Amino acid sequence: MDLFAGLKCKHIARKLSPTLPPASTSRTPSIPDRAMWKKSNGFMARLRQPFSSTESDVSFQQPSAIDVRRKCQHFRILVIGRTNAGKTTLLKKVCMSVEDPEIFGPDGQKIDSNVVEGSTDRGLHNIENQLIFKSNPEFIFHDSRGFESGSSEETNKVKDFIARRAAASTLEDQLHAIWYCLPTGDTTRPLLKADEDFFDTDIRGKVPVIAIFTKFDGLATRAFQELRDNGYSRSDSQQGKEQRAEQLLTTDFIEPLSSRKVPPSDYLRLADMHKDTTNCNELMEKTAKALTDDNLRLLFVSVQQNNINLCIQYAVGR
Repeated sequence: MDLFAGLKCKHIARKLSPTLPPASTSRTPSIPDRAMWKKSNGFMARLRQPFSSTESDVSFQQPSAIDVRRKCQHFRILVIGRTNAGKTTLLKKVCMSVEDPEIFGPDGQKIDSNVVEGSTDRGLHNIENQLIFKSNPEFIFHDSRGFESGSSEETNKVKDFIARRAAASTLEDQLHAIWYCLPTGDTTRPLLKADEDFFDTDIRGKVPVIAIFTKFDGLATRAFQELRDNGYSRSDSQQGKEQRAEQLLTTDFIEPLSSRKVPPSDYLRLADMHKDTTNCNELMEKTAKALTDDNLRLLFVSVQQNNINLCIQYAVGR
């Protein structure tokens, strides 16, 4: 399927520093890395310069990344999804961390993780709390839980949060993107009433929503068993499970979401997130593409650390 053509992006392990160090501190890399280093170093130098304006608009210059970062030092993402949707694993992969995030209240005060874990077990998770990973502190995540309960109160909390963030006067306090995680392993409940309600309500404004189909490997396992139950050999079932899983993903998830009044900005699937070789390059690429504000896109590209090709792509595009 064309939708998933980018799933096998080459993983770039080398980090891109979000702090934009001066050129004088750059270290010449070893020979194998030199070509990539030249590209990334050129990109970083370009970020320090303001974009050139056209002759017809000489009074206006788009700001450089460093100008944007002065106004807004963090990229804020709301992560929506059911319990066990793989959200924590996803965020750890995005921030290249093996540790859990630190948790801060709306006032910026750090919260004891033991207190949060206790409240989470009782279903009292606070969407206002800010999750920050030490490995990539420029990302601020908000986690919404409890959609599977079917509670309109929980859904209204999410809507209210999005509305208040949209009305914030500063870029720093606004919500910049939404990652909506939908586990595909449990196809007995592909979409909940709360999911349908969210994508039928125009509350997000210009904030892009990326639908992330997690645990696709679980859907492939279900497809394998379905083929076996229909009389296919083990070998044929193994060979055909990916194609059948893609069909199930389309009919049970993508088509129903696409038919809602306000469908997602884009879609992607994730599998084998527990493996070290798995990356989130496609998620980074689709999030950047979905951002319609050039300043926000520049901020996002400069903040994310795990896809240097994305940095080069948007530097060249300019």
